[in-house]
Amino acid sequence: MQLPEVSGQAIGISAGALTPCQRKTKWDFRIATDFRIAQMLKHPTPCEFHSIAEYYHALLLEGDPSVSRYVPQPFLLTIGKRHRRYTPDCYVVRDGKVDVVELRPRAEFDERRRQALEAFFRTHRMRFVVLANEAVLSRRCEAWNWQKIVQTLVLHQDLVTSSVERELLDDVFRRGTVQLGDYVLHSDRASSRPQEIALLRLLHQGKVSADLAHDELGYHTELTLCG
Repeated sequence: MQLPEVSGQAIGISAGALTPCQRKTKWDFRIATDFRIAQMLKHPTPCEFHSIAEYYHALLLEGDPSVSRYVPQPFLLTIGKRHRRYTPDCYVVRDGKVDVVELRPRAEFDERRRQALEAFFRTHRMRFVVLANEAVLSRRCEAWNWQKIVQTLVLHQDLVTSSVERELLDDVFRRGTVQLGDYVLHSDRASSRPQEIALLRLLHQGKVSADLAHDELGYHTELTLCG
């Protein structure tokens, strides 16, 4: 099936289509990069990342309640007369608006190409953004915490906790501030699994908040109601 052509001939950029769909990484590129695959929550199939910065970036998107979904390696573009191929790192939907993200050391990116990509995506109501790897890696503690949360929630996707979530929200509202250990039993974690998964889901949904940027997630992590 031939896809409709989406082009920006004036700036030398074209794409077969601009429906975001993760491009599979070829074997030689997997070997050449810091490649990893992980199942996340805001993207339906296993995500492919080419660097630790890309992986951390996705984990931080998981923890951002304003982000509804993202797609790694979303488009295959052709740039310039030499038809150089280019795939951005991530497509992000945040509060209904779309960012197309490129991660680079020190946010260094060819200026002419950046301006061309900004103009191209602007015509399609998207924003092209270059982020510094260092800015993402500086949030390592927060990313690690979200890694734990996402991995736990992925493993327990079939556990129904909607009623437990409502009960916990009411309890946090009454008490103001609670600790994870108030509900998750260190001595018998399995028996309190529904409460644990419910709390982590509330965190992921942005209904409760915790300081995940400075301290490791644990029984003493404090939770408060958002909004």
